[in-house]
Amino acid sequence: MKRKTKFLYNGILLTAVGLAMRGTQLLFGAYIARTLGAEGVGLNTLVMMVYSFALTFATSGISLTVTRLVAAATGEGREEEIGGIIKGAFSYAFIFGSVASLALLLLSDIIGNRIIGDGFSVAALRLLSLSLLPSAFSAVISGYFIANRRVTINAITQVTGQLLRIVITVLLLTRSGGSPISMLAVGVSASEILSLLISAPTFLLERAAARKKSKAQLAPVAKMALPLGISAYLRSALLTLEHNLIPKSLLRHGESKAEALSSYGYLHGMALPFILYPMTPLTSFSGLLVPEFAEEKGRGNREKMASIATRALNTTLTYAVLSSVLILLFSREFGYTVYASSEAGRYIAMLAPVVPIMYIDHVADAILKGIGEHIYSMWVNILDAILSIVLVLTLIPIMGISGYAVVIIVMEVFNFLLSAIRLRTRIAFRIDFARSVFLPALAMTACAVLSRNAFLMSAEQTTPLWLILRIIFTICAYVATRVTFSLILSLFRKVNKANNYLHCRDKKSRLV
Repeated sequence: MKRKTKFLYNGILLTAVGLAMRGTQLLFGAYIARTLGAEGVGLNTLVMMVYSFALTFATSGISLTVTRLVAAATGEGREEEIGGIIKGAFSYAFIFGSVASLALLLLSDIIGNRIIGDGFSVAALRLLSLSLLPSAFSAVISGYFIANRRVTINAITQVTGQLLRIVITVLLLTRSGGSPISMLAVGVSASEILSLLISAPTFLLERAAARKKSKAQLAPVAKMALPLGISAYLRSALLTLEHNLIPKSLLRHGESKAEALSSYGYLHGMALPFILYPMTPLTSFSGLLVPEFAEEKGRGNREKMASIATRALNTTLTYAVLSSVLILLFSREFGYTVYASSEAGRYIAMLAPVVPIMYIDHVADAILKGIGEHIYSMWVNILDAILSIVLVLTLIPIMGISGYAVVIIVMEVFNFLLSAIRLRTRIAFRIDFARSVFLPALAMTACAVLSRNAFLMSAEQTTPLWLILRIIFTICAYVATRVTFSLILSLFRKVNKANNYLHCRDKKSRLV
């Protein structure tokens, strides 16, 4: 299979799997929202933010490190070193995964009662600590398969793990009398452990077949992973602090504890996951861009890197603009259909304008990581998190939860500008704003308005089937508009070319 074909195949596979997983997760999130309510969603989100920090420490940049080191070794013809890289990576994962698991277990009481401020979170954090070491090992395996462009195993593992999590959680919520937050934690830990058991046999068999013995390269692995890990620690710690400050800042705005958790749940537990759902294809392809750029950088092929970056960024921008328009114009319908809530729809509309910046920044970050600019990304992310905390403390007490939406928008723009400036100094990419932003935005807006007028009904009356039909109608109208425009433009070019040909022929005949 050719390299480009394999890239597209892997990207499409990951996209299909990602869409299925995130779609399932979105529906699962809607089920959780209806079961726990906005307040319960807010509390669970705070617990998962703490878990996210512990998971960040457990993995400590190891997945990306394995991907870059294995891809670089393959591109430079040093396959004999891969075994040592893998051994070093597992040693690294064992150390950090064990420390993270033990720390979360011992500190769960302090974190739950004093930081989160809810006793139900203590048991959940203890249960989540069981998943950290398996997650660290899984990160090594995942990074290895991505570097070798063998994403099928990762896809199978992710799908199976997600399904197991949902099944286990739903069974516990419907048949157990325990705390719902704890039941959600059991689902997460069980799925992480089972996912490792699914992917490990294939990985071990493949490495055994290589039959190339080498010493563990812990030092090279740690040299690359630790800066990534430190960056992630600081950013994750600051994010955890930021998210714990949001309900407290809402209290200063005059809301009760229940209202603060509900507002936070609507925005961060419902609207934000919905906004991120269309980013699934970009997440899949951007992950594959890391080894591509690592290999091209190893070969010194700057023109190829510029070509790939230009196509990736322009395609991302077009897709993000189309997604933003759709989300904005159908936000009320999405809120009612998915979450049965007008408030959720309002917050979805609030975040929709930042979608293009958010999506293209994700791809730009992946390219920066691929060309070895992870240290720069580290400082940008840390600065982003610090400024976010300052804005949270400043804006939310004045504006309420709307202030947090402003924080997200401002910091996404800030983060992207710094990433784009840095990327432009390393790779000569080009952005075509007319074709990638303005024309798609105008066309999709016109098609969405046409769809709204063709299907006249209120957001409250919209059923899932009707919403899907309206979106399909809008997309088909957009595709038809683009095809028609392209045909007209192509015809215009042919006519212009023919006129130029006739003009040149007449000119030559006069000279003769």
